Formats: sequence, C-alpha cells, structure tokens
Amino acid sequence: MIPKLQPRAHVVQSEKLTREFDDMQRLIDALNSKEIPEGIATAITQQLEPLNSQGIPAEQYTARLKETRSSILKLVEKQLKLVPQKHHQKLWMALGMTALGLPFGVVFALMLKNFAFLGLGMPIGMGIGIGVGTKLDEQAKAEGRQLDLE
Repeated sequence: MIPKLQPRAHVVQSEKLTREFDDMQRLIDALNSKEIPEGIATAITQQLEPLNSQGIPAEQYTARLKETRSSILKLVEKQLKLVPQKHHQKLWMALGMTALGLPFGVVFALMLKNFAFLGLGMPIGMGIGIGVGTKLDEQAKAEGRQLDLE
C-alpha cells in the first residue's frame, strides 16, 4: 500500500500547486486500487518520501510534484504496463502527425507542385494516430492495464 502525501499549509495558496497535489493524490489512489508488487510499491514510496518533508519551498514543491508524478508513471508503465486513460491516444496522435502526416504532406506538395498543400498530411496522420491510439487504449482497458486517471 502506497501512503498518501501529507497535506501542507501552503498548498491552498496556489491554484497550480493545488492541482498538482490533487493529481498526485489521484495517482496514488489509482495505484492503490491495483495489485502492485511490493518492490515497486516500496520504490514509489521512496520517491514520495522527500515530498512529505516540510523543508521544500512552495515554489519548488510544484515542480517536484510534477517530476515525481512523471517518474512514477514511467516506472509503472515500464515495469507493470499500467497506463493512464488516453495515454496511447495522445502518444499516437503526435506520432501520426509527425511520422505519417509530414511525409503525406510532402507527397501531396510534390504531386501538386504547390507547397501550400504541405500541411494537408497533418490531419490525415492525426486521424490515423488517434485511431491506432484508441485501439491500444481499448486493449489496455480490456486487459485491466489502465489506471483510473487521465
């Protein structure tokens, strides 16, 4: 079981800090709802321990929360194959636009001999990427590898 973060007095002062703190608490709740091996739970707890110390100034606390959250998500994705909702959709949308959309745009521009059509491939690649990502997200949900957070 992964312990929650200790509430801090200056969290309510900043809207951004409050949002990051709440996001971290939701991540902890989502991880606690899954079966996490003891070794990984211990590693996550060790990453959270510095955030419970009162010595971190409010300005740095937001950045530390964000870094720790990202680190924990990478760890559980790599070790346990757990991903947040729409993870694959966001990833594949960007990949579709760059890896598929740009080459399609170049082909259209060269075929039509007008480089104004260079951007035409971007929506095509985005659509393909979203389709692939949605399919992978549905597969992750069916296999129980999706965390209940976005």
